Amino acid sequence: MNPATKTNNERLRELIAEAGVTQPVALTIFNRGLGPAAYSMDTFKAFLVRSDSAKFRPLKDELLEHAEKQFAKVINSA
Repeated sequence: MNPATKTNNERLRELIAEAGVTQPVALTIFNRGLGPAAYSMDTFKAFLVRSDSAKFRPLKDELLEHAEKQFAKVINSA
């Protein structure tokens, strides 16, 4: 798939796979620096489910940018 056609949610799933971490660890990485705006596991999972699921929530551009910065620290340190 062309990176330009990936959704933000697909890119988040890709980041988690590249980091090779579990969902709870991925949530910890994702929440770094968000302070009181940190996300719950239920909401985080809603970013990861298929887009045709009733639980699906689209990931905003700003949150993807945040996730890319946080996961890069983990991926680059491996």
